[in-house]
Amino acid sequence: MPANRLGISLSTVVAVPLVLVAAATASLLWELNRQSYEAYWVEHTDKVMLLAQDARNEFLSMQNKLDAFMISSEPRAQDLLRQHWSNCQRLMRQLVAEVTDNPRQEQRLLTLGGLESQWWEAANIAFSNSSADAGRVSAQRAAQIGSRVHDQFAQVLDAERVLRVKRTARLRTGHQVALWAIPIAALALAIGLALATLREVQLASRTLANALKAAEEANQAKTNFLAVVSHELRNPINSIMLWCNVLHSGRALEGKAKQGLQAILRAAKTQAQLIDDLIDVSRIESGQMRLDIQTINLAETVRAAALNMTPAAEAKGITLRVVADPSGVLVLGDSERLQQAVWNLLSNSIKFTPKNGKVEVRLERINSHIEITVADDGQGIDKASLENVFDRFWQGENGSRTDRGLGLGLSIVKHIVELHGGRVTAHSDGPGKGSTFVIRLPLPVNTADLAATDRRHPTVTPITLNARVPRLDNIGALIVDDDSEARHALGTLLASLGASVREAQTVEEAIASITESAPDVLISDLEMPGRDGYSLVNEVREYERSHGVAEHLPIVALTAYGRVEDKVKIFTSGFDSHVIKPVDPAELAAVIARLVAARRSPLEPESSAQNS
Repeated sequence: MPANRLGISLSTVVAVPLVLVAAATASLLWELNRQSYEAYWVEHTDKVMLLAQDARNEFLSMQNKLDAFMISSEPRAQDLLRQHWSNCQRLMRQLVAEVTDNPRQEQRLLTLGGLESQWWEAANIAFSNSSADAGRVSAQRAAQIGSRVHDQFAQVLDAERVLRVKRTARLRTGHQVALWAIPIAALALAIGLALATLREVQLASRTLANALKAAEEANQAKTNFLAVVSHELRNPINSIMLWCNVLHSGRALEGKAKQGLQAILRAAKTQAQLIDDLIDVSRIESGQMRLDIQTINLAETVRAAALNMTPAAEAKGITLRVVADPSGVLVLGDSERLQQAVWNLLSNSIKFTPKNGKVEVRLERINSHIEITVADDGQGIDKASLENVFDRFWQGENGSRTDRGLGLGLSIVKHIVELHGGRVTAHSDGPGKGSTFVIRLPLPVNTADLAATDRRHPTVTPITLNARVPRLDNIGALIVDDDSEARHALGTLLASLGASVREAQTVEEAIASITESAPDVLISDLEMPGRDGYSLVNEVREYERSHGVAEHLPIVALTAYGRVEDKVKIFTSGFDSHVIKPVDPAELAAVIARLVAARRSPLEPESSAQNS
C-alpha cells in the first residue's frame, strides 16, 4: 500500500504539470483561433462595404448616363448605361453571396435588387419611347425609384458599419483579454504547479517514511517471530538430543530407558504440532486454507476431538466431560478442521487446568445457531487480555514457560470458525477462575437435504494415534529413500509389525529390486536428488504396461507437503495413497494393509473356484 501511494504521488507530480500545461496550451490556442475568427469577420465586413459602395457607384453612373441621354439622346449613352447595369448586377450577386450569414442584410439586398429592377424597367421605357413627354415621365419615375435605391444602399452601408464597430470591439476586447489573461494564467499555473508539486512531494515523503517505519516494524516482528519459533522448536529438540545421548551412552539407566523413549516421543509430537501450526498460519496468510465441505454430524466431530484429548486429561487427573445432543446435529462443514478447532480449545484448557481439575465440552442448539462450549476451572484469563486472546502469537502470563507454545492455536481456531461463517468468543472472570470458549456456527435454513445426504470422504484424524497398529504379516514392502537413517528407521518399524522389508536408495536400485522380485507394496519418498519419487512411479507404471503385468503394484508416497495441489499431483502421477511426514505408524500400517488387501481380494474367488 505505501509503495502504491508513493507511486501515485510521483505520478501526480509528473502528470499534473503536464495536464495543466496542456490545458493552458489548449486555452491559448482557442483564444488565438477566436481572435483569428473575429479578425476574419472584420475583414469580411470591410469587403461587404466595399462591394456595396462599388455597386452604389455603378448605380450613380447609370443615373448619370440616363440623365445625359435624356439631354443629348446620344445612342452611345445607352450602351454605356447597359455596361454599368451589367457591372451593378454582378456586384449585387457578390453582395448577396457574402451576406448569407446575415438574414436581415440579405433581405435588404433583395429589396434593393427589386428596386434596381424597377429602375431599369423605367430607364428602358425612357430609352425606347419616341415621344419626348413620355420619355420625360419615365425618366422622372426612374429618378424617384433611384432615390429609394440610394436610401436602401445607405441602410445596407449603415448596417455594415454598425456590424463592423461591434466586431472590431470584440476583436479589441479579445486582444486585451489575451494580453492580460495569458500572464495571469501563466502565473496561476506556476503557483498551482508549485503547490501541487510541494503537496505531492510532502505526501510522498510521508508515505516513504511510513513505509520505512512499517518495514522496520515488520522486520522487528520477523526477528521476534524467528526468536520465538527458534526457542519453541529448540525445546523439544533439546529434550530429544539429551535423551538420545543418554540412551546412546550405553550406561545402566536403572529402568529409565522407557521414560526416555516416552520423553522423546512427546517432544517429537510437540515439534510436529508446532510445525503444523506454522503451516496453517502460512496457509491463512496466503489465503490457501481450503475446506472440504460436506454434511457432518457435529456431535461425532466433538466427541472425536474429546476422545483424542482423553489421555492428556487422564495423565493430569482432569475430569473431561462431554455433553452433546444424542440425536446429533447435521451441518455443512469440514469435519477435520472443526475437529482441529475443538481439539485446540481442549488442548488449551487441559494445558492450563491444574491436576484434578474439570473440563467440560457442551454441544447445544440455540435458536438458529449451534454452540460448542469448552469450559474449564483452570488458571483463567485476565479480563484486560480477553480481547487479545485470538491474536497471533498472543500468550498469557499465567503458567510456566513450558506450558506455552507459539501462541497460534487460538488464532487458527478463530480463522477456521470464521471460514465456516461463525465466530468464537472467550470469557473469564479473572485469573484463577477458569475460562470459557464458545464457538457459534450458523445452522442451515433447511436441514432436510442434509439428512438425506450420506456422502463421506475418508479422513485421517488425530484419533488414529490411539488406535491399535495393525500387523503386516506376510507382506513384502520395498522402501525407497535417499536418507539412510529415515529409510532404516521406517524399515525397522515395518519389520516390527511383521512385514518383510527391502530397501533401495535410488530409483535405479528400486527398479532393479522390483524386476528381480515384485514386492506387495512400494513406499517411496518424493524428494530425492536426481530422479525423484514421481520418476519412480512413472517408470513402474510404464513397466507394468509394457510387460502386461496384470497386478497393479500399490505405491505409497511419503511427503512433507499436504496442500490440495500436492495431493492432486500425487494421485494423478500414479500413486495409490500418500502419508504426510512425520509418519504416524498406525496411519501408515493401515494404509499398507488396506492397499495390499484390495490387491489380493480379486484373487480369492478364483482360487476358491479352482479348489472346488
